[in-house]
Amino acid sequence: MKIKTIGIAAGILAASASAFAQSTTVIATPPEKVVTFVQKAPAPTERVVVKEKVVVGQPLPETVVVTPIPDDPTYAYAIVNDERVIVEPSTRKVIQVVK
Repeated sequence: MKIKTIGIAAGILAASASAFAQSTTVIATPPEKVVTFVQKAPAPTERVVVKEKVVVGQPLPETVVVTPIPDDPTYAYAIVNDERVIVEPSTRKVIQVVK
């Protein structure tokens, strides 16, 4: 009985560890030229405001227009809630909030 309990506990720990590993998102830092481009890009004429907090690793709402970086189309950017953000265009996930 004791061996079964230990086996079950080990199985639960292993399952929860693999679930945690799957939810962890690793996003590479964009190159400096991309960050510089986003810092200098002109702001849109209309302010974009969303209720949700902008969080690294989370996608922007579909209502937010993302603009590709001309010299590096693997990145895009948006200015949301007065914050400049670099995003992955295919998933719309925020990679970095530019300060």
